[in-house]
Amino acid sequence: MSRIELARWIPVGVLGRPKGLQGAIWLRPFNEDIAALRVGLSVRLKREGLGEKVLSIATLSEDGKGITVTFSGERTREAVEALVLAEVSVRRSDLAPLAEGEFYHCDMPGAPVHDRSGALVGEVVEVIAYPSVDAVVVRTPKGDREVPMTETFVVSVDTEAGVVLADGALDDEA
Repeated sequence: MSRIELARWIPVGVLGRPKGLQGAIWLRPFNEDIAALRVGLSVRLKREGLGEKVLSIATLSEDGKGITVTFSGERTREAVEALVLAEVSVRRSDLAPLAEGEFYHCDMPGAPVHDRSGALVGEVVEVIAYPSVDAVVVRTPKGDREVPMTETFVVSVDTEAGVVLADGALDDEA
């Protein structure tokens, strides 16, 4: 059985201002790859004051200025004005299947971390995407440590089995 919960919601962007009078609204994705978004997909919108709302994408279009969406049942400017700054999430199961050796950052938290010998050294609690490198935050008995996700420190990643093998990344702990 997989430790990855496919039904959970994964944030993929935030809604901006309305565009025009027909219920279109700007979407600012957190990632350049918006393959997870498509017409007919149910997304969760969440914002303080709005609560949570699940809507279906009616239209999705890209132009030189960004991405606009409309939602089924929300076809006026006034209707989408209430959605401004709402976080847009998709279900994990709606993300594209991955090739061998690929993984989603959202699948990393909770993965046990082992050293090369197989000894458990901690657990991934977060993934941070820095401009130059991604890093996993590993919770160890001696505290949290950031480990760059480079070949020097991370030997392999297998999120399905819940294993991240680190080589030398935690050796200098005091």
